[in-house]
Amino acid sequence: MKKILVVCLYSLIIFSCNNPSSQLKTENDSKSKGFVLNGSLKTAISDKVYLSKIIKNELQPTDSVKIENNHFVFTGDVDYPERFALTFENSSAAVIFIIENTNFQIFIDPDKLNETVIKGSELNAKLDEYKLASKNIFKKIDYLFPKFQKARLENDVKKLDEIGNELKIIEKEFTDFSFNFVKTNSDSYVSAMVLSDQLKSTTVDTARISNAYKQLSKEVKKSPDAQLIADALNLR
Repeated sequence: MKKILVVCLYSLIIFSCNNPSSQLKTENDSKSKGFVLNGSLKTAISDKVYLSKIIKNELQPTDSVKIENNHFVFTGDVDYPERFALTFENSSAAVIFIIENTNFQIFIDPDKLNETVIKGSELNAKLDEYKLASKNIFKKIDYLFPKFQKARLENDVKKLDEIGNELKIIEKEFTDFSFNFVKTNSDSYVSAMVLSDQLKSTTVDTARISNAYKQLSKEVKKSPDAQLIADALNLR
């Protein structure tokens, strides 16, 4: 049960189902402002870093650069903000974040990837706000899980049912929070990402997703995540 709920929480952080036709452009391909991503590593981890778009739970490499003195730079242009991943040669480490057309910095401690710091990006700040609130909700599972393990070992059916109901309450709290986040941030691309992840929930509430989608701003509805929702629910 814990695994199911944790997947719901971290789907925003780890996975994305973006539109495969949306391509990352290099600076030579576009005259728009574009983005500059300056990356710094606290300690050496690799000689090469890869930038990949997350499409249908898979990483699609878009660029790579050498790491020099624990520093690297990516430049390019995106049509709309999307979720990408940084991965490293000969390492399993991965950092998930949003690329938007701005100049921003990312500071990575290979030993503490969950404490990665991103500066200069409003969307990543908004995403961190959502992630922090979500984690605070799911901390309640840490309290319940030992009880769940004990009840399972003792085959205590009554206790397992009680814990199952408590887990459902936590899941509902998280779902309600997510939809309220979308409602109060209808002009943020992060809301489209949060909403598209609801399509991967164990119980998909299509009516609620549809209503929330309609609240998104016109510009946000043009983003790949919003288009995914529209296609999945025939909202075009």
